[in-house]
Amino acid sequence: MQELLERLGRGDTQIMAMCQEANRLWIDFLEELRGADTGTLSARLGFFEPQFTRIFGSQKFGQNMMPWTGFAALYDTHDDWRAHLERAKQLAEAFSRSNCSGEVKSEARSCVISYELERYVQAAPALPPTMDAPPQQQKKRRW
Repeated sequence: MQELLERLGRGDTQIMAMCQEANRLWIDFLEELRGADTGTLSARLGFFEPQFTRIFGSQKFGQNMMPWTGFAALYDTHDDWRAHLERAKQLAEAFSRSNCSGEVKSEARSCVISYELERYVQAAPALPPTMDAPPQQQKKRRW
């Protein structure tokens, strides 16, 4: 978000074209996956991520903008979510379950908070402990 605001402040006219392309890409993506379950949407997001690196010209900026442009494609500042609330909730859940980069997932969490969708999204399951972690010892009961 910082890079976006910085570039807008400097009058970077390419930002508008980038955001328009991202919006079209999201609309096509969501239309193609209309009716798909959250698992399918989640799986496809990981393959979709490189498109944003291309659009925004860098990996970091693309990762940053991917979730923001996705939710923006569904949201209307005058009519709120209109008929897209269910789809926005599904997208939020799909991002949390996806194999997207940590940067994309972190930005998606920020979007969920910003768009006040957190009450609809289940927390991602905790990862199992790694093999490097020392095993926890059970306390022996003394009767």
